Amino acid sequence: MRLAQAEVRDLQRTVVALRAELESAHLERQRQLQDAAANAHNESQQIKATVATLRDALEQAQSDREVAVKAASAACQGEIVQLRDAVVALRDQLERCAQEHADAMQHAASVHRDEVAQLHETIRALRDALEARQPAPHPA
Repeated sequence: MRLAQAEVRDLQRTVVALRAELESAHLERQRQLQDAAANAHNESQQIKATVATLRDALEQAQSDREVAVKAASAACQGEIVQLRDAVVALRDQLERCAQEHADAMQHAASVHRDEVAQLHETIRALRDALEARQPAPHPA
């Protein structure tokens, strides 16, 4: 019986030791799970922060690009206005030159007609003078 009681005590001690070891393993497993959850939470927070930073950088890049496009567009619009003004000025100058040329041609034609008329008048006057100097032919 002593042997049985000793064996029961040994078994009880073993049960207590196993229970303590089981509780210790259970606590260690709980600590590992909490550590894993905390690590996952920290990693999630870092990823969220990275996503927010990247989103901000993307939005800033888009904003910068829009500003650059607007500036380039405004510069092009200014250049277009200048070129249109230059075209209008050159067209006006060309029309003035064409009108001056037409006026000069008309004036030259008028001077030419006046000269021709004057030359005809001179020829007529000289002919009249020549005819006046020559005796009239007598009838035979």
